[in-house]
Amino acid sequence: MSEKIPCSVVILTRNSAKSLPQALRNLQSFGEVLIHDANSEDNTVEIARQFGARVEKQYDTEEKSVRIKDFTEMRMKQRAAATYDWILYLDADEYLSDGMPEEIGEILRTAEPKTIVKFPRLPVIDGIIRTHGMLYPEVMPRIHNRASGATLRKGKIVHEKYEYDSSFKEIVTKHPLLFPLETVAELRGKDDRYLTLEVERIQKEGYPWSHYFRWMLLREPLIMLRLSLRILLYSPMYFTKNVVPPQHDFRYVRYHWRLFRAVTGAMFAHPRTSGKI
Repeated sequence: MSEKIPCSVVILTRNSAKSLPQALRNLQSFGEVLIHDANSEDNTVEIARQFGARVEKQYDTEEKSVRIKDFTEMRMKQRAAATYDWILYLDADEYLSDGMPEEIGEILRTAEPKTIVKFPRLPVIDGIIRTHGMLYPEVMPRIHNRASGATLRKGKIVHEKYEYDSSFKEIVTKHPLLFPLETVAELRGKDDRYLTLEVERIQKEGYPWSHYFRWMLLREPLIMLRLSLRILLYSPMYFTKNVVPPQHDFRYVRYHWRLFRAVTGAMFAHPRTSGKI
């Protein structure tokens, strides 16, 4: 493909030198790679510039290794700073599989602005692409046109979520987005940090009792039950090598249990605040 793909790939980095070269290797055909860095203490910025990426700071501070407190806010900041209207959100530990840039280029060459491009997302464990798992492949929206009206839901400080209506056309790529899956211990540590951010947000903004009963007492137990049943039903598949190991699947049950426990504890620790913590 001789012409650059008219799309800005936006990436958030924080001490990402280990994974960033792989993430950037298949992005050379895109019109722009824009990285917002957290004042990394390794050579993340040097690697990014070696690959021709434009680097900006996440926050106007000299503090090293700054942690993001609102991922949606930061993603929207990246979107506003991008050169192109087509935006591809990518994590620093993800990378496009071979053939994916060409496929994306073909899609965007004729796509109307009101198009959402979704990626199948597959983990890589011990060098093996895991094509099966209780939750895999995920199919996630990753490309949108910022002039189309599609956006990210406000208030989702972690696990950003797209918002767009039924008038949008959805296209799923044939090639997958890949990501090396960290150890369970590392992933649990990341989960716990996300939980802390969620509880801090609730404590700051408040949480109505009606919302608590609807989402925490009904939704979360049902999610945990559904995940547990899916793990049980999926158990015969765990003996094959291209399947995500069960300890990774149990991590999702743990996350929702800890979320349920944290929010419930916060609610009942402040019972006299008109339904808000």
